Amino acid sequence: MPFPTYAKNPALKEHLGPVHVVKYNSSGQYILSGGQDKKILLWNPNTARFIKSYNAHGYEVLDIAVAYDNKTFVSCGGDRTVFLWDVSTGSTISRFSGHMSRVNTVDFNSNASIVASGSNDAKVRLWDTKSSSSKPIQMLEEAKDSVSSLQISGSQIITGSVDGNVRTYDLRMGKLTEDLIGHPVTSVKNSIDEACILVSTLDSTIRLMDKSNGTMLQSFKGHINKEYRVRSCFGDNDVYVVSGSEDGKIYAWDIISGRIVHQLKTREDKVVACVAYHPKNSQMASGSSDGTINVWDSA
Repeated sequence: MPFPTYAKNPALKEHLGPVHVVKYNSSGQYILSGGQDKKILLWNPNTARFIKSYNAHGYEVLDIAVAYDNKTFVSCGGDRTVFLWDVSTGSTISRFSGHMSRVNTVDFNSNASIVASGSNDAKVRLWDTKSSSSKPIQMLEEAKDSVSSLQISGSQIITGSVDGNVRTYDLRMGKLTEDLIGHPVTSVKNSIDEACILVSTLDSTIRLMDKSNGTMLQSFKGHINKEYRVRSCFGDNDVYVVSGSEDGKIYAWDIISGRIVHQLKTREDKVVACVAYHPKNSQMASGSSDGTINVWDSA
């Protein structure tokens, strides 16, 4: 499929302040976004139409994960709380508290029965979405600094930390694998075949790591990522690696050669902190520090 290089107009401009996260639902029909303004917004990416606002966070919203059936989603942020939401009603189903500092990252397991959250308190907490208990069912405490990013993949939880390590917890086997990257990690993403992890770090480098032995298979450079949490992702069934940048651009690399194949300009005075690739076709969304969300389509 062709890479999305044309920004649809108009841009989405309902957020006041930086956008920290954009996520498609599993069908790609809608986008959820969260920002500095404490709001979570539901969008139609094809019409640029704002649909619904979800309001409960007392501080900035830092991450969102959407359940497999699109009926619920989970969010986290600066108020140290994880919220489980009903998409259609806009109400909160559960609130999970226990982190001692801001919560940077959340994810569901495959059937949305478990939520994992990672925090500046260097802890990962696991929550049972079906239980009325407000206490975590498990806590992972190996990180030595903030947990900036995580992903649940089958029985594994992959975490990235400011301490420069990527940790893979195999809960079924009771095994922990630690890969020292050596620079603060801002983003981790599992490949479709689950053989590799895409790791973004604050040395303006993205690394493709082999999960089986911890070796680096490829590196991707050219963007700027030195100060902010900038997220990267795979695109088009892992054909591309895509990332925002602190220079107001979106970069796309060929995953095999590591060569930059596309640079998309937004504005030089803003940071593109988050990107999300459509799960089924050539469309992409990006969120920026000026509060705008751009939807990109192919020609």
